Amino acid sequence: MNFKDTALNDINNIFFNADEFAESHTIDGQVVNCIVDNDRLMERSKKEFDGIYVGELLIFVKRTDIGRELTQGMPLIVDKKQMYIFSVREDDGVCEIILNRNAGV
Repeated sequence: MNFKDTALNDINNIFFNADEFAESHTIDGQVVNCIVDNDRLMERSKKEFDGIYVGELLIFVKRTDIGRELTQGMPLIVDKKQMYIFSVREDDGVCEIILNRNAGV
């Protein structure tokens, strides 16, 4: 097993495991395991956006669990709350999504 295979195994079996790091949340009617990281949201706000408010929620979710292309401004219903994507990044099959309640923020 090479490093990439080991990392992918860790992503699937440790990070997105509800018994380890992940939490179950409903996104657009589908229950998926996510990692909520609002500490990282605060750090990114300070470093990348000069302390400007950027979002209410930062989640990591496997790309395969979303099943569609995500874009800035797109609405998502997260745990029965209408939210909008402020920012989305994908790296090695994991999406980092910053969400807001208001589309214009």
